[in-house]
Amino acid sequence: MRGDLSVIGPQAVITRRIGASATRYEVGEPLHSVATSSSGAASANVHVLAAADTPVIGTHRFGGVAISRCLPLATGTVVAHEAKAACPVPYVGRLRGKAETAASIDTSSELIGVTGDYTLIDYSATGGADGGELYTIKEAASADTSGLEIVGGNTALGLLDVVVDARAYRHDVS
Repeated sequence: MRGDLSVIGPQAVITRRIGASATRYEVGEPLHSVATSSSGAASANVHVLAAADTPVIGTHRFGGVAISRCLPLATGTVVAHEAKAACPVPYVGRLRGKAETAASIDTSSELIGVTGDYTLIDYSATGGADGGELYTIKEAASADTSGLEIVGGNTALGLLDVVVDARAYRHDVS
């Protein structure tokens, strides 16, 4: 859904290549790559709309949050194009989104209880207000291979702030 996620603070705008016939994405949605590599060569050179909880270190290459729209802008088959994505500086820039379950962080004590935990962006295929994808941030700790660390949030708005582990930008390391 448009605007689910945003990048706050230090970031780089990186061009990501989107393949023809890819799943349509909107501004504020996460991109990632699931390519594998052998001898340094990637099996694919494109990023896609994240359609799984992401980024899992060693599985997904985090591609940032889309800040440009999919082409063509209207309905129709997606054409190969370049997308702009905001990529937070690892461990410094923040990724901000609604908590998967806002009631789990609606007090300072609950937010402090999850600070420092490792987590993922949650993917829901049909949770958005428009019936499309919904991306939130899991407030429950995930596996050690989760590429995001909870560093704060806003209890009144049900928002979480996370930083990206540098390893999440590479899909072939754990």
